[in-house]
Amino acid sequence: MKAGSLSFVEVLATSIALIGPSMTPLLIAPYMYALAGNGTWLAYVFGGTMLVFVALCINQFARRSSAAGSMYGYVADHLGPRAGAIAGWTLLWAYGFVATAVLGAMALFVERLLLAGGMHVPVLLVVVVLAAIAWQAAYRGVQVSAIVMLVLEAISVGIILILVAIVLHAHGPSLDANQVRIKGGFPGGIGLAIAFAIFSFVGFESATAFGAEAKAPLVTIPRAVIGSVIFAAAFFVVATYAEIVGLAHLGRPLDKEQFPLQTLVDGYGLGYLAIPITIGAVFSAFSVCLACITTGGRIAYAMAVAGRFPAIFARIEPKHDTPNVAVTFITVTALAVALAALAFGVAPIDVFNNCGTLSSFGFILIYMLIAIAAIVYCGKLGSLRAVDVTISVVALVLLLLAGVTLFYPVPAPPQRWFGYFFLAFIAAGWLWFRLRKASG
Repeated sequence: MKAGSLSFVEVLATSIALIGPSMTPLLIAPYMYALAGNGTWLAYVFGGTMLVFVALCINQFARRSSAAGSMYGYVADHLGPRAGAIAGWTLLWAYGFVATAVLGAMALFVERLLLAGGMHVPVLLVVVVLAAIAWQAAYRGVQVSAIVMLVLEAISVGIILILVAIVLHAHGPSLDANQVRIKGGFPGGIGLAIAFAIFSFVGFESATAFGAEAKAPLVTIPRAVIGSVIFAAAFFVVATYAEIVGLAHLGRPLDKEQFPLQTLVDGYGLGYLAIPITIGAVFSAFSVCLACITTGGRIAYAMAVAGRFPAIFARIEPKHDTPNVAVTFITVTALAVALAALAFGVAPIDVFNNCGTLSSFGFILIYMLIAIAAIVYCGKLGSLRAVDVTISVVALVLLLLAGVTLFYPVPAPPQRWFGYFFLAFIAAGWLWFRLRKASG
């Protein structure tokens, strides 16, 4: 894109589109309700507040430099190569599991559309085709049109907001006492609820990639980073609140619904909205999947350039000028995890929920590293203020609380093992990097 071509609104809108906010009321909300119950809105308030502080830490870098950056680069540049290696390793876990999760989501949505048309296609085939399309786009460097993705996401969010408005209007101005008092809140554990809430916000930091294209980037990008979190949090709170109210009126608990918006549009006589919502969801999930594959591939490429991965991952495909080996590796890994889970009888919705939860562990750790890097960065510049330290410390404390509650109280299977899987992955990465350094 042309330098200086994106206004604040355009950068903000693109960041929001990459978050894919319509995915939350469409697919994430039932699992969130199973974890948070009538405290779902509070989990999103807490998660949004926590990520505002993380965004303020990211903005320590974004408001001083307009160069396109990533969280891996921020950590590696200011906490050293070892911390950077763990940061990159962590991001591969996080983005890889998000890609796997949304493959499961797209399979659900596409299968639903095909069934509506009287067709049945094996879910494994659907996942393979979707992954191949995303890989081709990332391999060729074909950027999905920002205008198209923004319009599709805006339409999807707009339709959802219309449905939300109808549901809330039908129930009048009084607040839902059960939700306000958090009656029956957090039956699945507050830690998992907050961790899964983070999954809803994935992509909020994407505005930092538009350093060259944004107008007045040192102002525009930091505002977009914060603004995308605030918009997403507000949307999640309002949408899930309305879903809980509307489904309770229909006698259908949210956690028992695989497609809650379908139930709402049917229950409120708005069935004509079902297909447009589902189509918007497919494109929303696809944009998130493509963004994760592309970002994960570039992180693997950067780590190979730094000597942390085999040199083949640093290969650039000459025709399309993309890190084709790294992108292929990320795609194949995400696809393999999805296919293995499906082959062993895991339902697509459970692939989505479980992989989304697993990704949250990685994001919590990388956000903690960013908060620490922000302090070091400001210290190097000689501009460290008390408010800067406070922002980072608050972010760290909130993230640490979320991390601790993932382990205690002990969640139910299989989530009780997820934290240990992640710790084993980090330990394996640390050992890998030590062995490469010793042999290099």
